[in-house]
Amino acid sequence: MNGAELMRKVVAAFGNSDLQPLLDAIHEDIVWKTASTREGVFRFDGQYKNRPGVLDVLSKISQDYTFHYLRPKEILAVEDVVWGLFDASVSYDPKGKAGAAKALSLEMAIRWRLKDGKIIEHQGFFDTASVLIQQGLITDPAPRS
Repeated sequence: MNGAELMRKVVAAFGNSDLQPLLDAIHEDIVWKTASTREGVFRFDGQYKNRPGVLDVLSKISQDYTFHYLRPKEILAVEDVVWGLFDASVSYDPKGKAGAAKALSLEMAIRWRLKDGKIIEHQGFFDTASVLIQQGLITDPAPRS
């Protein structure tokens, strides 16, 4: 399976809360880089290493977020690097925190580097300000009319 096919398979399952294809696809020495590097903005931040690290970050993400779908807009693979741009539908339910559950809509980019057909590096990108505004955690400085 090439990198683009692997990404399509993993994100289709992820959107159905099925993490097994992702867990099967990660390399033993994976480095998982989150979209947020600022401590305290989300439950997850920074880098996580190896399989236990990936399980840790996934459990942190699932505490507050449920992915309903990741719809591919574009997936490109060149040699051992795969990029994907996705429309995402996510529920935010801040368990153990003040605030109401909210539906979020966002674009997300994911970059993988592969080794031996497995994901050795994952990096996610999304507009953190937009997510925080949709969650009601910061005020939109320029609301659209």
